[in-house]
Amino acid sequence: MDYFQVNLPKEFLSAINELEGNTVEAKIKLSLAIGLFVGKQVTLAKAAELSGKSLGEFIDVLRSKAIPWMEYTEEHIKDDWDTVQKLSNENRDRNE
Repeated sequence: MDYFQVNLPKEFLSAINELEGNTVEAKIKLSLAIGLFVGKQVTLAKAAELSGKSLGEFIDVLRSKAIPWMEYTEEHIKDDWDTVQKLSNENRDRNE
């Protein structure tokens, strides 16, 4: 992996120290990965990789911050509604 260096004002340090991680580098990597994921610039798997965490660990971090890690799309809602209707009809047919 290629790297680049960034210079930040010292004012960031107090906020960075509050982040999860053992080193400043780990803290910043996790924070950037979360930001990229929330901004839909990278996938969940890519964000986990960029943060240096396993997928499960990254999901746990997102959960601890109340950040949704799974999207529930309109298609999911329609599929669920269709399934509820089908099961309801099957149940009604059995009871007749």
